[in-house]
Amino acid sequence: MASVSMESKTTQTTVGVPPAKFVPPRTVALYAVLTALTTAVTMILVIPLPTRGYFNVGDAMVFFSAFTFGWRAGMICGGIGSALADLLLGFGFFAPITLVAKGSEGLVAGVLGRAYGGATWAKVLGIWAGGSCMVTTYFVGEWILFGFGNAALELPLNVGQVLLGGLIGLALSQAISRYRNPRPKAT
Repeated sequence: MASVSMESKTTQTTVGVPPAKFVPPRTVALYAVLTALTTAVTMILVIPLPTRGYFNVGDAMVFFSAFTFGWRAGMICGGIGSALADLLLGFGFFAPITLVAKGSEGLVAGVLGRAYGGATWAKVLGIWAGGSCMVTTYFVGEWILFGFGNAALELPLNVGQVLLGGLIGLALSQAISRYRNPRPKAT
C-alpha cells in the first residue's frame, strides 16, 4: 500500500530577500518580440564607421519599447536586442558595451518618458537623458578599446544616431499609444 506524505510545502527564501515575482507569459512573449525587432531593426541599416563601430537605427526600437511598454522593456529589449545585433553582425567585441549602453538608454528613457503622465516633453527629456547614457558609455568604452581620438570621432555620429532613433521611436510610440488608448469621441 502506498503512503502519501502530507508535508507542508513552503517556499524557502533567503532572509531579507523577497521571493521572485511571477512574470506572465504574455510579458515574456512581448519582450521576446521586442528584442527580436530591436535586433532586426538594428541590422536593417548598417553603415560601418572607420573607427570600428557602425551607424544604425536600432535606437528607434529602444525608445519605442521604453515609451510604449515601460522602462523594463526598454532596458531588457534595448540592451539584449542591440547586443545580439552586434554579435550577429561580427561586432562581438562591442556586445558587452552595447548591452550596458542601450540597456541604460532604455531604462532612463522609459523612466523619464512616463513622468507627468507620459507628456511629450517628458519623452523628449527621456531621449536626451537616455541618449546621453548611450553616448557616454560608448565614448568611455571606445576610449578604453581604441584610444581617445577614435572615441572622439564617433561622438557626433552617436549623437546623430540618438536623434534619428529618438525621433522615429517617439513617433512610433505616439502613433501606437493613440491606437491602444483611443480618445473618447465628443458628444
